[in-house]
Amino acid sequence: MNKLESKSGFVNILGIPNSGKSTLINKLVGKKVSIVSHKVQTTRFCVRGICTHTFDNLSKSQIILIDTPGIFPAKRRLDKAMVSAAWSELKHSDKVIFIHDVTKSFENNTLDVINQIFKIKNDVILVLNKIDLLPKDQLLKKIQHIQSLYDFAKVFLVSALNGSGCNELIEYLADSMPIHPFMYDNNTISDLPLSILASEITREKLFKNLNKELPYNLMVETEKWDVNKDKSINIQQNIYVNKNSHKPIILGKGGQNIKRIGILARKDLENLLDSKIHLFLFVKFKKNWMEDPSKYSSIGLNYNA
Repeated sequence: MNKLESKSGFVNILGIPNSGKSTLINKLVGKKVSIVSHKVQTTRFCVRGICTHTFDNLSKSQIILIDTPGIFPAKRRLDKAMVSAAWSELKHSDKVIFIHDVTKSFENNTLDVINQIFKIKNDVILVLNKIDLLPKDQLLKKIQHIQSLYDFAKVFLVSALNGSGCNELIEYLADSMPIHPFMYDNNTISDLPLSILASEITREKLFKNLNKELPYNLMVETEKWDVNKDKSINIQQNIYVNKNSHKPIILGKGGQNIKRIGILARKDLENLLDSKIHLFLFVKFKKNWMEDPSKYSSIGLNYNA
């Protein structure tokens, strides 16, 4: 490849919930661009993380990694919109990754998703994640079983959490991108507006710290974003719940829960933005917010999916 030529393209990452899509993208990009929690369906919309790779000859390739909501049988409006978003990017991607947690079996939903992907793309890359959690003999058996079912273009063994195998994956993807000018500048790591990324970080802290007590259908919105003279940033966010009984869960006794969550979110935001952050969180009751079309369009979801 000529030194003056650059490569750039899109890589769609699909999988069932909790397979490690967001963790993998954050590892490949090198910064948090997508939130992570053990709660299923944490990712609600497509997030683009941008990774730039430099080859030995100093030419460069920009990989736009698309984190999608996990694919599952959807019934509620929000769930249907999320799954629709996951499929919507597939046809326009240069490469497609199916990521699978090796500690889990290939059950029917997984097989259905893979079959559907192969109907649209025939050169699917398989990424087997969490390989550090499985003994080698079991891992080899699982690989043999999967390869007997599908003809994947390439198989990568990774641990998205500790980075094992990720360099090989990014080098392969970088080389596979089409020759094309960069679509984003070198300093961009995500196409998400900072206000939405900040909301997502707070939602991640809520999910991680309140676990099963937390209502799944809460929403975080950044209402104000003011840059001060000293370059510090005042961020005001509203946490919406659709039942008044959920407010005490988030606030905690004497406001301890919301205080802890605010501290954790602020630290992540300061690392991301390289600025001093003053974060103000408010918990509000908003009945049936999940039926408000504007809440879907603001994050790129189709209300009528």
